[in-house]
Amino acid sequence: EIKNGMKAEEESQLAYEKQMDAAKKLRAELDAKRVSLMEAIAAREGEKTDEIADKGENTAELEDEQAYKGDIKPDCDWIIGAFEKRAAARAAETNGLVGAKEFLAGYQVPKEEALLQASTGFDDRALASVRFLGVRR
Repeated sequence: EIKNGMKAEEESQLAYEKQMDAAKKLRAELDAKRVSLMEAIAAREGEKTDEIADKGENTAELEDEQAYKGDIKPDCDWIIGAFEKRAAARAAETNGLVGAKEFLAGYQVPKEEALLQASTGFDDRALASVRFLGVRR
């Protein structure tokens, strides 16, 4: 009976050591997993902080864009409202300029009515008879 008891004790001790090794291995794996998860959480916290900062910047930019849109809205509305009227005025001006160009292109000035004086030639003696104030001969 002592032999059987010692054999059972030895088997129990081996089973205990085997379970203890498995538990130590599992604990090491779980510790490594915990460290890995803590590193991942720390990285995510950093990313979250960056995203919060980006959100703040984006919100400020959005508010600036909306304020700018509010500032230019009256001018844009005026341009949209006056577009048809201004286009019609430009078309009328273009038609007037085209008509004036066509008139001037086809117009021929008669020689008698030209704004230039007819040249009779240069008279050298006429220059000698011109008197200037304060100059005496």
